[in-house]
Amino acid sequence: MVGFGAAKRPPLMFNNLVSQAGQMKLHGVPNDMIQAFSGVACILIGPVIQYLYTFLAKRRISFGPIARIAVAFFFCGGAMAYAAGVQQLIYKTKPCFDQPRACPGSQKGRLPNEINVWVQTPVYFILAVGEIFGFVTASEYAYSKAPPDMKTIVQAFVQLTACVGSALGMALSPVAKDPEVLVMYACISGVMVLCAVLFYWRFEKYDKIDEELNQMSFQEADQSVGRET
Repeated sequence: MVGFGAAKRPPLMFNNLVSQAGQMKLHGVPNDMIQAFSGVACILIGPVIQYLYTFLAKRRISFGPIARIAVAFFFCGGAMAYAAGVQQLIYKTKPCFDQPRACPGSQKGRLPNEINVWVQTPVYFILAVGEIFGFVTASEYAYSKAPPDMKTIVQAFVQLTACVGSALGMALSPVAKDPEVLVMYACISGVMVLCAVLFYWRFEKYDKIDEELNQMSFQEADQSVGRET
């Protein structure tokens, strides 16, 4: 989950995408407004993913929480790869190529590279899919599997991973500049895909016993209620 924090949570991802948007032709749209598509994407894609869960459940196709989180890693890695591709497109366009707004042709930083900012939009939709598969599933899993008297503590640790991810983002900030930022996007993408493979390899067994774990949680909850009464 720390990997999700590094890829999805501020300050790393959104700040870099806002800066990336500022290197492109905005057509009257503020560069910090494009990130609003993150919330829009979650609202639009959420029902679609819920339908997917129902579709798979009706056909008895297993898609447990561990598999969902692993898929989320892949989507976050794909989003970073897409961001790297957009950055490469920026570096291939004039007037400043790999030094956007920093060459004489930019008229003292007033002219961006000649690429439309809307090409960046899909990255927010890809990240939204990763967030729904990853953060939502992880929060639900942590809450449902935790003992009744430790649910708050376990949820706090889930949120702590986002904090650690943000700290990693701050550590990477020195390389979040042109032209090194392209390599940063590519490296994060590769790390996320590697995390997906390692995560599923290490924890896949818990999907096989998910129902058993749920029953244990229900029994512990009943025992806790019995003690209170």
